[in-house]
Amino acid sequence: MKQFLKKIIVFSVIVMVIFVGYELLLLLVPNEYSYKKGYIDKHKDELRILVLGNSHLADCIDCSLLGEGAFNAAQPGRSVYYSLRLLKEYIGQMPKLECVVMPFSYGYQYSGCLHEKKHDPKFNTYRCMYIKYMGYPYLDGEWWHWSEILNSNYDHCGRLFGALYKPLSDLIICDSLGMELDASYDNREDDWMLRQLPDTTHLADSTEQRLNYQDNVKIYSEMVTLARDHHKRLIFLAMPIYKTARERVRQYRFDEMNAFISMLKRINPDIEFYNFIDDPRFVERDFYNSVHLNNTYGAQKITPILREIIERKR
Repeated sequence: MKQFLKKIIVFSVIVMVIFVGYELLLLLVPNEYSYKKGYIDKHKDELRILVLGNSHLADCIDCSLLGEGAFNAAQPGRSVYYSLRLLKEYIGQMPKLECVVMPFSYGYQYSGCLHEKKHDPKFNTYRCMYIKYMGYPYLDGEWWHWSEILNSNYDHCGRLFGALYKPLSDLIICDSLGMELDASYDNREDDWMLRQLPDTTHLADSTEQRLNYQDNVKIYSEMVTLARDHHKRLIFLAMPIYKTARERVRQYRFDEMNAFISMLKRINPDIEFYNFIDDPRFVERDFYNSVHLNNTYGAQKITPILREIIERKR
């Protein structure tokens, strides 16, 4: 019996060493989370334009078209909570920062992760990557999500073993200024216009999403207060959507969107909101799916428009 227990202990120690070694080796393999955090740390003294938010900007804001000192720090699936954490950390360390660009569209006031997605494997992946590579726990003290083996579906095995035969730069799925590379015109599916169609339910009817709303009032309010107190422009963009998505969005959702922006403007009258949802300049080839522009034609169209907005009030 003692011999058996001894073997179990030895085996457990070996497994634990492999487990810890695997997790630590992953820290040496670059990804877009560590890349974007590292870029901001390295260039915070020279950044003028900081793009935050989720895939709606990560996929299509080409910062090479915005002039020097622009960086796209947006990431797919990002809750506004993480954008606030990043902004709180850096806004006082960026002496040249002129403006912060964020997405905001219909339903964003109900969008979050803590309540309706707390058991979603994809959310656990985001939670893990933000803790491990950016140092942002979703709730203070939730460091048990640090392990990629236990929490992440972000192909950690492929990243680790890919590093053995690929240049490390090839493991980062964004360009040097942060735009995501996978949402290209050539990569979109044949049924792209039916992908990620908006939900048609009334979001306010969901208990979880009402709780998200309460959280988001606090989070967005703190964000616009930060911009006001540091005298930085805060620009919100409602990005274009394709007609298949537009047909599913009822007017009350736009009314709620505008009401939420009006609430934020009472805190900081200087915030800017630009609505491109129905902008006729964006046509079929500009989209990656029903609600995202692609990084090919869409980026070449929306980014110069954003640059014009930024330079208009400089």
